[in-house]
Order: sequence, then structure tokens, then C-alpha cells
Amino acid sequence: MAIIHPRLSQLRLSPLNQRRVKPAAIEAMADDIDAHGLLQNLVAYEEDGLLYVFAGGRRYRGLKVLVKRKRVKNSDTFPVEFRTKEEAIELSLAENFQREDMHPADSIRAFAALRDTGMDAEEIAARFGQAVSFVYKMLRLSALAPSLIDLIAKDQLSLEAARALTLTDDHDQQMKVAKAANGHTHTIRRMLTTEKVDTTHGAFLFVGRDAYVEKGGTITVDLFSQGAEGFADQPELVQELAEEKLDAIADEYRSIGWHEVRAQLDRPYDLYMQGSMHPATREPTETEAAQMEAIDAEIERIAEAESEDSERIEPLSAERDAITESLRAFNREQVAVGGVALWVSQDGSIGKSFYRAKAEPKPKATHDGPTPLYSNSLIADLLRIKTQIVQEAVAADPALALDIMLDSLAGQLLHGAHSYQMAIDVQAKTVAIDVAQELMATSDVRPVEDTMATRFASIPAEGRFEAIRAMEADDKMALLAGLVAMTVDGTLFAGGSPGQRHHRFEQIARASGVDVAARWSAPIGLFDKMRRAAMIDLLRAEVGAASAENCASIKKKADLAVNVSGRLPANWLPAPMKIGAFDQPEHDPVDLDADIHGDNIEGAEDDQMADDEMA
Repeated sequence: MAIIHPRLSQLRLSPLNQRRVKPAAIEAMADDIDAHGLLQNLVAYEEDGLLYVFAGGRRYRGLKVLVKRKRVKNSDTFPVEFRTKEEAIELSLAENFQREDMHPADSIRAFAALRDTGMDAEEIAARFGQAVSFVYKMLRLSALAPSLIDLIAKDQLSLEAARALTLTDDHDQQMKVAKAANGHTHTIRRMLTTEKVDTTHGAFLFVGRDAYVEKGGTITVDLFSQGAEGFADQPELVQELAEEKLDAIADEYRSIGWHEVRAQLDRPYDLYMQGSMHPATREPTETEAAQMEAIDAEIERIAEAESEDSERIEPLSAERDAITESLRAFNREQVAVGGVALWVSQDGSIGKSFYRAKAEPKPKATHDGPTPLYSNSLIADLLRIKTQIVQEAVAADPALALDIMLDSLAGQLLHGAHSYQMAIDVQAKTVAIDVAQELMATSDVRPVEDTMATRFASIPAEGRFEAIRAMEADDKMALLAGLVAMTVDGTLFAGGSPGQRHHRFEQIARASGVDVAARWSAPIGLFDKMRRAAMIDLLRAEVGAASAENCASIKKKADLAVNVSGRLPANWLPAPMKIGAFDQPEHDPVDLDADIHGDNIEGAEDDQMADDEMA
């Protein structure tokens, strides 16, 4: 370490100076130097014949301000403490932390630079008095695209949004999502986790992290979480493992002899229609009665000798409760006519319901009970796709769009119908029709919203009314058709039940003349989302028993999906995708045929606003 006196013109602000965000009060610093002189040395290292100031950046900037004021000259000399470049990174970071809080962007770059010298998060935290968790998060943010860190430095990207962007390591995707989401944190997280499963989701908790990882599953850590929460990157693996575990539990009940056993990831929609069955209570055996009598006597003795709060009483009470509980059980008669419904609850536990099942003989099948073909979430996805296809057709037919709008207005204003019963809700809102990319792999249908944004991009926000008034009649009708199309709603929340709105949607779909099979065909991704048993049942219904039995021996679910896809007839559509799937008499309760019921469309109309648990 040595003190040298170079000319100001020989100095440059080091690119290693970690405070890249311009500090406040540089003018005040210049005033202080002008009044009292440079009270503290600058610190610099040499590179390519120049001296780079890495500590004292504000003082250096103050001197440059004084040059502009003509109070000092570039030829003036100033005391500079000379250091090696290796010392520069650590010392500049230390100075900035000591003087005033660093901007997060500076911390991100600084910690990354120290990491690149070989220091780990614990060493960096200990050296600069920071929490290890803080250092870790800053290091994680250093994986962002450099241009995004620049936006953080300019306060144009929040830390919350930046942390959400770290859910992917792909810089191009980070930039694309940040731009599309306009910096909104929740939108970023939704866009980056559409095809992932939250590790706090019931299905993942049911499977367990160890079982998932053992099968090759990976997890993207979420910086928003306080622990190890994040997102499982292979949702299909989570579903497969959950189904296997649930099926194993169902087999245990089947081995007991229950008349009907239903096992599915979602809570069955029709449980409220089933009569509940409660276990019978039997009389205790002589041995059990003697045990309970002895326990009661011991509890009474301890209470008298010590107190009723004695710790010795609790285990005895638990033992007695266990005996009492064992007296409650389903008897053979109940099991013979009873049904068991099993599902995965939100907390990862097994949900159970016992009910009185129909006693009619069941046809032999690969599973017991009316197991649905499609899960709730898959039905919701299929109806989003169907809605998107019908929206496209409505957008191309202005006359139909006008009829739809008039029907909705007349139904509400003349006939007292509710807006939620109509296929379009005449309000300024679009319908959420985002679906997983693998379900759209065979279709070139574009969201009407995207098409409209392109075609009518010239309509200004200011002066919009005048611009619309000046449009040609054909353009007005096209605008009307597109806007009405964006409100057409045939979607269904997972667990929701079709109602009058869906009946009216079918009317629109039929009137549009759209050929759904021409706009979308079932991709492999559809069958990947179905249960094994459901795929076999589907083959049996569509192709025949021989084909179903041939495929039943295929072990890998992925191979089974490929085989099912190849065996189904051309232009085959899942039942919910067919035009007329939800037709019903006006004002009558929905009465779907067995094929649709097999799709597990569930719940009540009022439940449609419930969250989709695993979309």
C-alpha cells in the first residue's frame, strides 16, 4: 500500500466501483471539497496505464464537478492510495456498505463479483455483516439477464418482479416475460408457472418431495418462499405418482370387499347426492370391557392421589379412546352395499367419504365404480379450447355477433334473466382461455384478443369515439364481431357444473357452423393428463374391448397415451368438445348423458367461482 499523487486527468471511475446508481448530493460533495479540500484519499488500482478509482467514487465525481466550475484543473494532483485490482472488489463493496445503503442492483453485481473470486454466500455475509439469506437472494438475482439488472438499477423493475423472473434461467424468456407482464409480479409468476405444480399443492404434498425427486423430478426454488418451497417442474410426474399412490390405497379398500371404491385426485362432485354411511357401534368384548374398566379405575386412583391434571392420566385416556374407537366399524352388511370415495385434500391428506352405493351388479371392468374419464382440470382446459374456437367463429360473423349481443341484452332487460345465465356477459371483460401449450399443439387457433389487437391497433385511446364514428360500416361490424367474440364464455371452472350459460353457448357454437374437429384435434398431451384406467375405458367405448385389452398390458403411461392416440378414429373429439355437449331444455336442470357424466363435470352453478385447484 502506497500513497501516490497523480494528475486528475490520469484517474478514471473504476468499472468495479459497485455503486453504479448515481449517489445523491454530488453537488454538496463538490461544495465541501471546494471549501475544505480533499480530506480523504481516493483509492485506485492501475490497469492499462490508467488509475481506476474504486473507493471514493463520490469524491472523484465531486472533483469532476469542480473542474466544470473551473475551481480545479485536470492537471491538478491529488493523493491516491494505490491498491491491487484483487483488493478493489472487496474494498469498494465494504466502503459502500459502511457509508450508506447500497442500491439492490449494486449489491447484486457486487456479491456476484465476490462469488466469482471464490467466496461463498456465508463468507460474503460474514465479511460485510449481512444476513446469509440476503446474500443468497442477491446472488440468485445475479442470474438475471444483465439488461434486467440495469432496469432494477433504474428502479424500473421491482425486486419482487425480479425474484419472480428467476423462476427461469433462460435470459431470453426472462426478457420476453418481463416485457409481456409489464413488470407485474403476479403475472410473471403465473406465466412462468403455468406448466408447473406448486410444492404446497395437495397432490405434491401427498406424493412427497422425496418420492418425486427419487423418480427424477426437479424443483424450481421460489425466492418468495421462506423455506424450500417452489414449483415441481414435471407436473405429469406428480400426477402419475399421486394416482399410483391413491390407487394403492383404493386397492386396500377393495380387498376388504367394499361394493364400490372410487379414487380420483379431485373431490368427487356428486358426494352430496349420496347418502352418508356411518360406522356401526358394537358392544365391547369381555376383554375390552375389562380393559376399559381397569383404565377407568387407574385414572380415578391417580386423580385422587395426585390431581386430575396429572400427566399420567393423558396416556391412559388415549388408550381408552383407542379402544372406544375400535368399537366403531363398518360391518359386513355395510361393506357389501357401501361405497368409498377417496381423493387428495389440499393439505395432502386423504379425503374419505363413505356412502350407500347402489346394490345392482356392476359389469366387469378394469376398476370399480364410475371413475370419470377426464379430471376436473382437464375438462376445464377442454372447454377453454372449445370457447376459443367458437370465439374465432363468432369474430368472423358480424351478423351472428349482433344477434348474440341483442339476445343477451333482451334476455336481461326484457325477460329478467341474470347475466351469468347468458353465453355472453355484456361487460367490459375478456374470458380467461389460457391453456397448457401441449393441449394446443395440434391447433393454429389464435386468441381473438390477439387478432383484434393487431387489426385495430390504429384505434386511439384518446379520440376513440370520433375514430369509431369515422370507420366504414364493414370495419365497424368486424370490430363489433371481435369485441362480442371476446366475451363469449363457454368455460367451466374445475369442479363447476354446466348450467343455462353453457346451454346458450352451445346454441352460439351451433349457429356459428364451426367444425371443432377441423380447428383442433386431440394431441398426445391430452392423454398424458388422463388416468390409465380412463384411457382404457375410452378405448373400450370408442374402438372395442379387444383394443382396450391389448393396451391394458402397456406398463408405461406415456406409451399407453401414444397407443390410445393412434387407435382412436379420425376427427375424434372428447365429449366436452362436441357441439351440443351441454344442450338442455330451457329453464330445466342440466341432464347430461352418460358420456358427459363420465367426464366428471361437477359442482353447482354457484361454485363456478371456486379456485381451480390444479389447472
